Amino acid sequence: MIYDDIANASVYRLGPAFARAVDFIRSLNADTPPGPVSIDGDRITANVMTYDTADTVPDRLEVHRKYVDVQAVIRGEETLYACSGAGLAVHSAYSEKNDCGFLVPSEEKPLVKLAVKPGSFAVFFPQDAHMGKGAEHAGAQNILKVVVKIAVELV
Repeated sequence: MIYDDIANASVYRLGPAFARAVDFIRSLNADTPPGPVSIDGDRITANVMTYDTADTVPDRLEVHRKYVDVQAVIRGEETLYACSGAGLAVHSAYSEKNDCGFLVPSEEKPLVKLAVKPGSFAVFFPQDAHMGKGAEHAGAQNILKVVVKIAVELV
């Protein structure tokens, strides 16, 4: 997992696909319409979305195997929750088609809470269990967010 300011993204030597994802994120603004975007076929894709955050701690965390998530908030602020997925119980079995499975948070692995707002980003690798939609740091609000998915073999 990486959590940092987008201005520092170049210090992470994750290859050209990561650089393209960061450039795409930097091109967005509060007026960007929601929807899917293909950056490089199915190797690098993005989904710009809007939704309301909530003052609840997640009862499940998502994990992926084929893609690395690069997440950034364009408007508003969101609390992202994360921890290592190793040893967590399965909530919903992994779906190859959706590249997503869900795990149950555990008191033995406290959740890291990341305040993501414009100018910051988080990267989640296959070993990182994570979930968004939190409002702990800034209160419930409507946000505009992007999730860029990079095929694991490109990072």
